[in-house]
Amino acid sequence: MWNELPFDILSHIFSFLPPNSLAHAICVCKHWHYCSRLPAFPPRFLSWFLAMPFWRPRSTCCYARDPDQGTWYSLPMDFTAEPILLVSYLTGGLVLCRFASPALLRLAVCNPFTRQILALPDLLASRYKPVIGVITGTDSNSLSYYIVIVAGGTYDASYESTLEMYDSRRGGDGWRLVGPMPIEFAVRLTVWTPNESVHTDDGFLYWITSARAYSVVRLDLACWAWREVKLPMADRLDWAAIFKRRNGRLGLMGGSVGAMGQVWELDMQACDEWRTVSTVPSDLDMPFGRGSIKCAGAGDAAYLYSDLGSDMLVWSETEGKEGWNLVEGRSNSGINFSFFKAVSIHPSLSRSLF
Repeated sequence: MWNELPFDILSHIFSFLPPNSLAHAICVCKHWHYCSRLPAFPPRFLSWFLAMPFWRPRSTCCYARDPDQGTWYSLPMDFTAEPILLVSYLTGGLVLCRFASPALLRLAVCNPFTRQILALPDLLASRYKPVIGVITGTDSNSLSYYIVIVAGGTYDASYESTLEMYDSRRGGDGWRLVGPMPIEFAVRLTVWTPNESVHTDDGFLYWITSARAYSVVRLDLACWAWREVKLPMADRLDWAAIFKRRNGRLGLMGGSVGAMGQVWELDMQACDEWRTVSTVPSDLDMPFGRGSIKCAGAGDAAYLYSDLGSDMLVWSETEGKEGWNLVEGRSNSGINFSFFKAVSIHPSLSRSLF
Protein backbone atom coordinates (compact mmCIF):
# COMPACT_ATOMS: atom_id res chain seq x y z
CA MET A 1 0.00 0.00 0.00
CA TRP A 2 2.78 2.47 0.92
CA ASN A 3 4.40 1.97 -2.49
CA GLU A 4 1.16 3.00 -4.19
CA LEU A 5 0.54 6.27 -2.32
CA PRO A 6 0.21 9.31 -4.64
CA PHE A 7 3.16 11.72 -4.63
CA ASP A 8 1.21 14.57 -3.00
CA ILE A 9 0.12 12.42 -0.04
CA LEU A 10 3.57 10.94 0.42
CA SER A 11 5.20 14.38 0.18
CA HIS A 12 2.85 15.65 2.88
CA ILE A 13 3.87 12.76 5.14
CA PHE A 14 7.55 13.37 4.40
CA SER A 15 7.18 17.04 5.40
CA PHE A 16 6.96 15.91 9.05
CA LEU A 17 10.34 14.14 8.87
CA PRO A 18 13.61 15.96 9.66
CA PRO A 19 16.47 15.30 7.19
CA ASN A 20 18.13 12.52 9.19
CA SER A 21 14.86 10.53 9.33
CA LEU A 22 14.01 11.33 5.72
CA ALA A 23 17.43 10.09 4.62
CA HIS A 24 16.53 6.66 6.01
CA ALA A 25 13.05 6.74 4.44
CA ILE A 26 14.30 7.42 0.92
CA CYS A 27 16.31 4.21 1.01
CA VAL A 28 13.13 2.12 1.25
CA CYS A 29 12.28 2.08 -2.47
CA LYS A 30 12.60 4.02 -5.73
CA HIS A 31 9.10 5.48 -5.30
CA TRP A 32 9.98 7.05 -1.94
CA HIS A 33 13.38 8.19 -3.18
CA TYR A 34 11.86 9.97 -6.19
CA CYS A 35 9.14 11.62 -4.10
CA SER A 36 11.64 12.93 -1.54
CA ARG A 37 13.54 14.81 -4.25
CA LEU A 38 10.48 16.79 -5.40
CA PRO A 39 9.53 20.21 -3.98
CA ALA A 40 7.73 19.32 -0.76
CA PHE A 41 5.05 20.77 1.46
CA PRO A 42 6.19 23.31 4.08
CA PRO A 43 8.16 21.47 6.80
CA ARG A 44 6.45 20.56 10.06
CA PHE A 45 9.58 19.92 12.14
CA LEU A 46 11.58 22.38 14.25
CA SER A 47 14.04 24.61 12.44
CA TRP A 48 17.74 23.74 12.64
CA PHE A 49 20.67 26.00 13.49
CA LEU A 50 23.12 26.35 10.58
CA ALA A 51 26.49 28.08 11.00
CA MET A 52 29.06 28.86 8.32
CA PRO A 53 32.51 30.22 9.31
CA PHE A 54 33.83 33.29 7.51
CA TRP A 55 37.13 33.85 9.28
CA ARG A 56 39.28 32.09 6.68
CA PRO A 57 39.40 32.32 2.86
CA ARG A 58 37.76 28.96 2.31
CA SER A 59 35.42 27.23 4.76
CA THR A 60 35.78 23.46 4.47
CA CYS A 61 32.61 22.77 6.47
CA CYS A 62 29.47 24.36 7.76
CA TYR A 63 27.77 23.07 10.91
CA ALA A 64 24.12 22.21 11.58
CA ARG A 65 22.32 21.37 14.83
CA ASP A 66 19.23 19.16 15.01
CA PRO A 67 17.15 20.55 17.92
CA ASP A 68 15.15 17.34 18.40
CA GLN A 69 18.19 15.11 18.85
CA GLY A 70 20.56 17.79 20.15
CA THR A 71 23.09 16.57 17.56
CA TRP A 72 25.63 18.57 15.56
CA TYR A 73 26.51 17.66 11.97
CA SER A 74 29.48 18.75 9.85
CA LEU A 75 28.53 19.45 6.22
CA PRO A 76 31.51 19.55 3.81
CA MET A 77 31.51 22.57 1.48
CA ASP A 78 33.99 21.19 -1.05
CA PHE A 79 31.35 21.14 -3.79
CA THR A 80 31.72 24.89 -4.42
CA ALA A 81 34.25 26.03 -7.02
CA GLU A 82 34.68 29.34 -5.15
CA PRO A 83 34.52 30.09 -1.41
CA ILE A 84 31.09 31.31 -0.32
CA LEU A 85 29.85 33.22 2.72
CA LEU A 86 26.40 32.87 4.28
CA VAL A 87 23.97 35.77 3.89
CA SER A 88 20.46 34.57 4.78
CA TYR A 89 18.02 31.67 4.82
CA LEU A 90 15.63 31.61 1.88
CA THR A 91 13.07 28.78 1.76
CA GLY A 92 12.86 25.08 1.03
CA GLY A 93 16.24 24.35 2.60
CA LEU A 94 17.98 26.97 0.45
CA VAL A 95 20.34 29.63 1.75
CA LEU A 96 21.52 32.80 0.06
CA CYS A 97 25.31 33.16 -0.10
CA ARG A 98 27.81 35.58 -1.58
CA PHE A 99 31.09 34.70 -3.22
CA ALA A 100 33.98 35.62 -0.95
CA SER A 101 36.61 36.42 -3.56
CA PRO A 102 35.52 39.55 -5.46
CA ALA A 103 35.10 42.92 -3.79
CA LEU A 104 31.88 43.60 -5.71
CA LEU A 105 28.79 41.65 -4.72
CA ARG A 106 28.00 38.33 -6.44
CA LEU A 107 25.27 36.09 -5.04
CA ALA A 108 24.41 32.40 -5.19
CA VAL A 109 21.71 30.05 -3.90
CA CYS A 110 22.92 26.95 -2.09
CA ASN A 111 21.51 23.82 -0.45
CA PRO A 112 24.30 22.55 1.84
CA PHE A 113 22.39 19.31 2.53
CA THR A 114 22.13 18.26 -1.13
CA ARG A 115 25.46 19.93 -2.06
CA GLN A 116 23.97 22.12 -4.79
CA ILE A 117 24.83 25.69 -5.72
CA LEU A 118 23.41 28.05 -8.33
CA ALA A 119 25.03 31.41 -9.10
CA LEU A 120 22.56 34.25 -9.59
CA PRO A 121 22.97 36.65 -12.54
CA ASP A 122 25.20 39.69 -12.12
CA LEU A 123 23.64 42.77 -10.57
CA LEU A 124 22.72 45.71 -12.80
CA ALA A 125 24.86 48.11 -10.76
CA SER A 126 28.35 47.46 -9.38
CA ARG A 127 28.05 47.50 -5.58
CA TYR A 128 30.42 47.06 -2.67
CA LYS A 129 28.87 46.23 0.73
CA PRO A 130 25.19 46.83 -0.15
CA VAL A 131 22.42 45.68 2.17
CA ILE A 132 20.55 42.52 1.19
CA GLY A 133 16.95 41.65 2.05
CA VAL A 134 15.03 38.41 1.52
CA ILE A 135 11.30 37.93 0.94
CA THR A 136 9.70 34.47 0.86
CA GLY A 137 6.23 33.23 0.04
CA THR A 138 4.06 30.51 -1.50
CA ASP A 139 2.37 30.83 -4.90
CA SER A 140 -1.07 29.65 -6.03
CA ASN A 141 0.33 26.15 -6.64
CA SER A 142 1.63 25.91 -3.05
CA LEU A 143 5.21 26.15 -4.31
CA SER A 144 7.70 28.26 -2.37
CA TYR A 145 9.49 31.21 -3.96
CA TYR A 146 11.97 33.85 -2.84
CA ILE A 147 12.76 37.45 -3.74
CA VAL A 148 16.13 39.09 -3.08
CA ILE A 149 16.38 42.87 -2.61
CA VAL A 150 19.75 44.63 -2.90
CA ALA A 151 20.01 48.29 -1.88
CA GLY A 152 22.73 50.85 -1.31
CA GLY A 153 26.41 50.06 -1.43
CA THR A 154 29.34 52.04 -2.79
CA TYR A 155 31.20 52.20 -6.09
CA ASP A 156 33.91 54.63 -7.23
CA ALA A 157 33.78 56.50 -3.89
CA SER A 158 30.04 57.29 -4.19
CA TYR A 159 26.93 55.71 -2.71
CA GLU A 160 24.52 53.78 -4.93
CA SER A 161 21.00 54.98 -4.03
CA THR A 162 18.90 52.44 -5.96
CA LEU A 163 17.20 49.09 -5.31
CA GLU A 164 17.40 45.95 -7.40
CA MET A 165 15.16 42.89 -7.14
CA TYR A 166 15.58 39.24 -8.16
CA ASP A 167 12.41 37.06 -8.17
CA SER A 168 12.88 33.28 -8.35
CA ARG A 169 9.57 33.03 -10.24
CA ARG A 170 11.12 35.18 -12.99
CA GLY A 171 14.68 33.90 -12.69
CA GLY A 172 15.28 34.12 -16.43
CA ASP A 173 14.65 37.86 -16.31
CA GLY A 174 17.56 38.44 -13.94
CA TRP A 175 17.63 41.58 -11.79
CA ARG A 176 15.19 44.47 -12.16
CA LEU A 177 15.62 48.05 -11.01
CA VAL A 178 12.64 48.78 -8.75
CA GLY A 179 13.27 52.30 -7.56
CA PRO A 180 15.45 54.91 -5.88
CA MET A 181 16.16 55.31 -2.18
CA PRO A 182 17.01 58.41 -0.12
CA ILE A 183 20.76 58.94 0.04
CA GLU A 184 20.69 59.14 3.85
CA PHE A 185 19.31 55.61 4.05
CA ALA A 186 21.81 54.40 1.43
CA VAL A 187 24.64 55.68 3.63
CA ARG A 188 23.17 54.26 6.83
CA LEU A 189 22.53 50.82 5.37
CA THR A 190 25.93 50.61 3.69
CA VAL A 191 27.95 51.70 6.73
CA TRP A 192 25.96 50.57 9.77
CA THR A 193 23.88 47.53 8.77
CA PRO A 194 25.12 43.91 9.11
CA ASN A 195 22.64 42.39 6.58
CA GLU A 196 20.28 40.62 8.99
CA SER A 197 16.97 41.36 7.25
CA VAL A 198 13.48 40.41 8.41
CA HIS A 199 10.40 40.22 6.18
CA THR A 200 7.16 40.41 8.16
CA ASP A 201 3.71 39.25 7.10
CA ASP A 202 2.40 42.82 6.94
CA GLY A 203 4.52 43.58 3.86
CA PHE A 204 7.58 45.30 5.31
CA LEU A 205 11.29 44.55 5.15
CA TYR A 206 13.48 45.52 8.11
CA TRP A 207 17.19 45.92 8.85
CA ILE A 208 18.75 46.87 12.19
CA THR A 209 21.55 49.41 12.26
CA SER A 210 24.50 48.64 14.49
CA ALA A 211 25.34 52.26 15.32
CA ARG A 212 24.41 53.09 18.92
CA ALA A 213 21.80 54.12 19.62
CA TYR A 214 20.35 51.16 17.70
CA SER A 215 17.50 51.76 15.29
CA VAL A 216 15.61 49.89 12.58
CA VAL A 217 15.24 50.89 8.93
CA ARG A 218 11.95 49.83 7.34
CA LEU A 219 11.08 49.43 3.65
CA ASP A 220 7.41 49.41 2.64
CA LEU A 221 7.25 46.86 -0.17
CA ALA A 222 3.95 48.22 -1.49
CA CYS A 223 5.33 51.64 -2.39
CA TRP A 224 9.13 51.31 -1.81
CA ALA A 225 9.02 53.98 0.91
CA TRP A 226 11.70 54.16 3.62
CA ARG A 227 11.50 55.26 7.25
CA GLU A 228 13.29 54.83 10.56
CA VAL A 229 11.77 53.02 13.54
CA LYS A 230 13.06 53.79 17.04
CA LEU A 231 13.86 50.93 19.41
CA PRO A 232 13.02 50.58 23.12
CA MET A 233 15.96 51.36 25.41
CA ALA A 234 17.86 52.33 22.26
CA ASP A 235 20.48 54.42 24.04
CA ARG A 236 21.08 51.70 26.68
CA LEU A 237 21.26 48.58 24.53
CA ASP A 238 24.67 46.94 24.30
CA TRP A 239 23.38 44.28 21.89
CA ALA A 240 20.27 43.99 19.77
CA ALA A 241 18.95 41.75 16.99
CA ILE A 242 15.71 41.49 15.05
CA PHE A 243 13.91 38.33 13.94
CA LYS A 244 10.51 37.22 12.63
CA ARG A 245 8.13 35.92 15.24
CA ARG A 246 5.87 32.92 14.75
CA ASN A 247 2.89 35.26 14.32
CA GLY A 248 4.64 36.94 11.39
CA ARG A 249 5.45 40.20 13.22
CA LEU A 250 8.81 41.83 13.88
CA GLY A 251 10.54 40.68 17.06
CA LEU A 252 13.48 42.32 18.82
CA MET A 253 15.92 40.78 21.27
CA GLY A 254 18.20 43.08 23.19
CA GLY A 255 19.88 43.85 26.45
CA SER A 256 22.80 45.49 28.16
CA VAL A 257 25.73 44.29 30.23
CA GLY A 258 24.55 43.56 33.75
CA ALA A 259 20.85 43.46 32.81
CA MET A 260 18.50 40.68 31.70
CA GLY A 261 17.89 40.24 28.00
CA GLN A 262 14.37 40.94 26.73
CA VAL A 263 12.11 40.21 23.77
CA TRP A 264 9.85 42.88 22.28
CA GLU A 265 7.32 42.91 19.45
CA LEU A 266 6.57 45.84 17.14
CA ASP A 267 2.93 46.91 17.14
CA MET A 268 2.37 48.96 13.99
CA GLN A 269 -1.28 49.57 14.81
CA ALA A 270 -0.15 51.44 17.91
CA CYS A 271 2.05 53.91 16.01
CA ASP A 272 5.16 51.72 15.98
CA GLU A 273 5.16 51.03 19.70
CA TRP A 274 7.06 48.11 21.17
CA ARG A 275 5.52 45.78 23.76
CA THR A 276 7.52 43.45 26.01
CA VAL A 277 6.93 39.78 25.23
CA SER A 278 9.43 37.94 27.43
CA THR A 279 12.48 38.36 29.67
CA VAL A 280 15.39 35.97 30.00
CA PRO A 281 15.00 34.04 33.29
CA SER A 282 17.60 34.98 35.88
CA ASP A 283 18.90 31.40 36.14
CA LEU A 284 19.59 31.31 32.37
CA ASP A 285 21.01 34.79 31.88
CA MET A 286 24.32 34.53 30.02
CA PRO A 287 27.36 36.81 30.48
CA PHE A 288 27.46 38.13 26.92
CA GLY A 289 30.04 40.85 26.37
CA ARG A 290 29.32 44.23 24.89
CA GLY A 291 28.22 43.88 21.28
CA SER A 292 29.30 40.22 21.05
CA ILE A 293 25.84 38.66 20.95
CA LYS A 294 24.19 37.57 17.71
CA CYS A 295 20.75 36.24 16.88
CA ALA A 296 19.48 33.67 14.38
CA GLY A 297 15.72 33.27 14.33
CA ALA A 298 12.90 32.17 12.06
CA GLY A 299 9.40 31.78 13.44
CA ASP A 300 9.57 28.84 15.82
CA ALA A 301 12.94 29.50 17.50
CA ALA A 302 15.47 32.27 18.02
CA TYR A 303 19.07 31.48 18.99
CA LEU A 304 21.28 33.86 20.96
CA TYR A 305 25.00 33.08 20.76
CA SER A 306 28.45 34.61 20.93
CA ASP A 307 30.58 31.81 19.45
CA LEU A 308 29.95 28.32 18.17
CA GLY A 309 31.79 26.49 20.93
CA SER A 310 29.84 28.02 23.82
CA ASP A 311 26.31 27.30 25.00
CA MET A 312 23.50 29.03 23.12
CA LEU A 313 20.32 30.46 24.57
CA VAL A 314 17.16 29.52 22.65
CA TRP A 315 13.75 31.11 22.86
CA SER A 316 11.16 28.76 21.36
CA GLU A 317 7.61 29.65 20.35
CA THR A 318 6.61 26.18 19.17
CA GLU A 319 3.50 24.80 20.82
CA GLY A 320 4.47 22.67 23.81
CA LYS A 321 8.04 23.99 23.83
CA GLU A 322 7.60 27.67 24.58
CA GLY A 323 10.18 29.33 26.77
CA TRP A 324 13.94 29.67 27.24
CA ASN A 325 16.52 26.89 27.14
CA LEU A 326 20.29 26.53 27.06
CA VAL A 327 21.67 24.26 24.34
CA GLU A 328 25.18 22.91 23.98
CA GLY A 329 27.49 24.57 21.49
CA ARG A 330 29.60 22.78 18.92
CA SER A 331 32.91 22.65 20.79
CA ASN A 332 35.90 21.47 18.78
CA SER A 333 39.37 21.97 20.20
CA GLY A 334 41.89 23.62 17.95
CA ILE A 335 39.38 25.46 15.75
CA ASN A 336 38.22 29.01 16.42
CA PHE A 337 34.49 29.41 15.82
CA SER A 338 34.17 33.00 17.00
CA PHE A 339 33.71 34.36 13.49
CA PHE A 340 30.78 32.82 11.69
CA LYS A 341 27.31 33.61 10.35
CA ALA A 342 24.28 31.56 11.39
CA VAL A 343 20.67 31.17 10.35
CA SER A 344 17.65 29.23 11.52
CA ILE A 345 16.77 26.86 8.68
CA HIS A 346 14.35 24.08 7.73
CA PRO A 347 16.65 21.65 5.87
CA SER A 348 15.42 19.92 2.74
CA LEU A 349 16.65 17.04 0.60
CA SER A 350 14.77 18.30 -2.45
CA ARG A 351 16.94 18.60 -5.55
CA SER A 352 15.13 21.72 -6.77
CA LEU A 353 17.02 25.02 -6.93
CA PHE A 354 14.12 26.72 -8.75
